[in-house]
Amino acid sequence: MMNQWEYDKDYPVVFIDKDFNILSLNRRAVQEYGEVVGEKCYRVFNGYETPCDENSPYVCPIKVLQNSGLRNFTGVYIFNRKGKKYISLTVRKEGDIFCQEQVELDKDRPDIVDIKSVLSNLYEGIIVLDQRGKVKIINRKFLSIFRIRESADYFIEKDINEVKHLFPESIRDIFEREEFPENEELVVHYSDKYLIIKKVSINSCHKLWSFIEKKDVDLGDEIFRILLETTPVGIFLQCNGRFMYVNPTMSSILETTPGELIGTNVYRYIYPDDRPKVSEVVRRRKKGERFIERYTIRVVTGTGKIRWVEITSETIMFKGKYCGIGSVIDITDRKKLEENLRKLATVDQLTGIYNRYAFEKFLEEEINRAERYGSSFSIIMFDIDNFKDVNDMYGHQVGDRILKELVNIVRSSIRKSDIFARWGGEEFMILVPIKEKQDAYRIAEKIREKIEKHRFDNVGKITVSIGVSFYKKGDSIKTIIRRADTALYQAKKSGKNMTVVAD
Repeated sequence: MMNQWEYDKDYPVVFIDKDFNILSLNRRAVQEYGEVVGEKCYRVFNGYETPCDENSPYVCPIKVLQNSGLRNFTGVYIFNRKGKKYISLTVRKEGDIFCQEQVELDKDRPDIVDIKSVLSNLYEGIIVLDQRGKVKIINRKFLSIFRIRESADYFIEKDINEVKHLFPESIRDIFEREEFPENEELVVHYSDKYLIIKKVSINSCHKLWSFIEKKDVDLGDEIFRILLETTPVGIFLQCNGRFMYVNPTMSSILETTPGELIGTNVYRYIYPDDRPKVSEVVRRRKKGERFIERYTIRVVTGTGKIRWVEITSETIMFKGKYCGIGSVIDITDRKKLEENLRKLATVDQLTGIYNRYAFEKFLEEEINRAERYGSSFSIIMFDIDNFKDVNDMYGHQVGDRILKELVNIVRSSIRKSDIFARWGGEEFMILVPIKEKQDAYRIAEKIREKIEKHRFDNVGKITVSIGVSFYKKGDSIKTIIRRADTALYQAKKSGKNMTVVAD
């Protein structure tokens, strides 16, 4: 491959191996860079430590050929070795050796006319838009990658919004996004391959988008790609709070497209109240902390829905940055089930108020609060007088309706701070925070009188008997309820339809 004809060219020619080591240079390259055989090519040309530096307009040409399976590649690069220069770089591959021919462009900052001929023949898909969103250049490779039948001339000077419907869904949303990061390689799935997408500024008025296919993969890569594309789990890579990669499931969970997601600030899709939790994880990753984190948050989808997701993520080093890679599982249905189960555990299904289990939990908390802070409370216990006769005479359906109607009456008679629960059958409890004992008695009498005055369908008049007990230092759930129950028994024994306060 290293023949005399290439050595005699009047522009730099450099031979490089697959590990980025410079093997040989022609005379013009030696004049430009010195005797640099054995050095890494990217350090010689750009003075940076990585072969794909973020300040270069395109990805490393050697990597392009390695990943795409192509034998030739032409691109425009910025070389910083001797001042900022724009270089048209043509690379040929033969075996494990790469021949780079470097032609310096005339201007410090080439315009569209200068580079149109170069872009038209690149082995990567190119589309250039001006600041108004008009298509200035679209090359043959772009049309080929996305199987677009229209000619390049069809797109020139058209607004991107007029023609983006001809592009695949996975990319059509990215062109209008000002926040899409420049000089970052982002990856999306398309058809049976990956696409490496990059956005760069050509000058102050034009943005260039490049699309490189990664076709040739080994069996391990192919299995990995299929797993990523078909897994029911969302997969993402984020760096500095931006999505660098998402799989199709991730896009589906967020009800949008990969093109809309990649490069986007992750916080756009996180429910506002949950952003601090994610922000803390991102902050620790940027500092270089390595850890695995599992947490549950809410996300806001592209259609405005709120979903619960479970995220498991880990810190990795990606292109010289500490980033997070992780999985996302939609647990919205599970959360709904948990909420329903929680309600089943705490809510009476007939009346919709708290059940006995929930009331005991509230009562336990209130006793602890009273012991710690010296607060006061009482419990009001009541049941319906002669309710068995109602069920026997009118049936349980009428009885159930009376219970629900009675609950609505009581709700309108108590405060928001009071805890109202069905204790069992026709028996009810109310936990009442108080300052004075007469407050509990007043509430109990108000309830009794309202029920007595109400006329129930089919049945007419219904009354209740009430027992009231107050918290005493050292009380347990059992002792305070026993006193209320005893007071209720006294009310029943004394003729019903009355309130009795325990000693």
